Amino acid sequence: MLAFSEAPHRKNLSTQVMEAIEKLILDKKLVPGDILPTEQQISQELQVSKSSVREAIKMMEALGIVDIRRGLCTVISERSERGYLNLLMSQMYLHSGNIEELRLFRQIIEKAYTAQAIAAATDQDIEQIGLALERFRQNVAAGQLTVDDDIHFHDQVLAATHNSYLITLGAALNQLFRDSIETSIRRHPDTALSDHERIYQAICQRRPDLAAKAIEDSAGLWSLSLQ
Repeated sequence: MLAFSEAPHRKNLSTQVMEAIEKLILDKKLVPGDILPTEQQISQELQVSKSSVREAIKMMEALGIVDIRRGLCTVISERSERGYLNLLMSQMYLHSGNIEELRLFRQIIEKAYTAQAIAAATDQDIEQIGLALERFRQNVAAGQLTVDDDIHFHDQVLAATHNSYLITLGAALNQLFRDSIETSIRRHPDTALSDHERIYQAICQRRPDLAAKAIEDSAGLWSLSLQ
């Protein structure tokens, strides 16, 4: 059984359970198409609630590690090129070093895919990023901003790279950091909006240097939510 009470404070229970399930996958050498133990079995083995297991499995589905076949079972994703990449990414995150290393890691990846988006984005891509920003802006004004608004914006930037590897890697990172992103934007919605507006303007102006500075500022604020 995983000693949840001894886990680092930055991991919430669902993340700890996800880590334990991923260890189970690795230990049992499960391969794409193999069936995962049931929620009840995992719950009993780890001595945690079924709701925590369910939430962890949903996170793994979002990462592309597993596929949930409603009413049947959960299997290891047969999209192996994505599932195993995301499994590796999540292991890197869960066993990462200090907060500064994690901040720098996210910052490097985000700068890279944003720079590629600036180089490759079509007018239609930029329009979609703008629409995502407008949704972000409206929800800030209405007091209804959610982490999905933030991730949607970055998904549009990723789509503008027209590079499937960057899209997969960036999407995995966004899902891994979902909880901390949510904490950050909830605490500082106006600052988060300002940072996203700066990124959008940099993309419109085809200025990777301006985007890099905005990303640095945004990553610095985000890293505070990990402390």
